[in-house]
Amino acid sequence: MAADTALVVRDVEGSAAMAACIGLYTEVMGLRPADGGLNPRLLTALQTNGGIVVAAYESGDPARPVGFAYSFLAREPGGELFQFSQLAVVARHLQGRGVGRLLKYAQRDRALAMGLTRIRWSYDPLKTRNAHFNLDVLGGRVSVLKPSMYGDEGFGDDTGEPTDRFLLDWDLKRLPMVQPELPDRAWQPGECLAYGDDLLIAVPALWDLHRTAIGASAATALRTSLRETFTEALTTHVGVSCLRVTDDLAVYRFVPRGTDQEVAS
Repeated sequence: MAADTALVVRDVEGSAAMAACIGLYTEVMGLRPADGGLNPRLLTALQTNGGIVVAAYESGDPARPVGFAYSFLAREPGGELFQFSQLAVVARHLQGRGVGRLLKYAQRDRALAMGLTRIRWSYDPLKTRNAHFNLDVLGGRVSVLKPSMYGDEGFGDDTGEPTDRFLLDWDLKRLPMVQPELPDRAWQPGECLAYGDDLLIAVPALWDLHRTAIGASAATALRTSLRETFTEALTTHVGVSCLRVTDDLAVYRFVPRGTDQEVAS
């Protein structure tokens, strides 16, 4: 089944539909009762006051969502309005099959209809599958790292993990760019390589497996080191790509600020 031909994405209407989306979010994220969550009243309030709440449904089951995303209207200190996408989740059996792309395109279409040209969201720098989608597929750009953005540790499946987050801006009027090939070499997790004017930073491609394999202490040390490396890189560069080079490793590309690949902010 091709996700893009068997799914429909629509605005979520009514408390029952909102509750079904919240149930999907709770299941996918592995939330526990103490982790907190959403409620239909909040989503309804957001949707009726400049926010966007959309869901994807399989054509044969139009009442049960298999993808869900919401965003709210935000403003830069200088006055520019944009949408901040707080979350997007996809049912486990359809992950990697185009559902996330449809949700993001739906958010884009609705934001453009509002006269907005930018959507921002955050993501864990070590979730490389998300990174590749955000940067290489959609064409977003990373210019900020927020240490412990959501507190000392995550929740659900990320319990015990720091909440360092990249902030990504998606220029809705710019097409994604094809990135140049990476050098053929033996990469090591955590290394930063100057490659022309660019910076290349290697990270584990499957962080959950990697942290288990190396142990908690080594995983914490690697995360801390990468936090420092990313922070330093972002003083002069912006993140534009994350490509897997082996089964176990992925490489971020950062280009100098002010180049024609950077999003104006």
